Amino acid sequence: MRHVAKLGSIAVHPAEQGKGAGSARMRAALELADQWLNGRRLELMVYSDNSAAIALYEKFGFVSEGRLQGLAFRQGEYVDVSMMARLRQE
Repeated sequence: MRHVAKLGSIAVHPAEQGKGAGSARMRAALELADQWLNGRRLELMVYSDNSAAIALYEKFGFVSEGRLQGLAFRQGEYVDVSMMARLRQE
């Protein structure tokens, strides 16, 4: 499992959203995983209703691998989380 890495939150202040900050963070994370850590598989979890984040991850080659129902507790209710992953092509 040394080839697997997990990506944490990619947060962007609302005032900076849509200006390329998320893409810049993703490029940096992928460069680190691919070039320095020699990772082949990069995994992440995202709130299933966060369409902007999902679109960003898909732009960088992540695909949905499933939905975990009621996994997270957010603002007083249980919400679904989607699992996504990106495989580096050799």
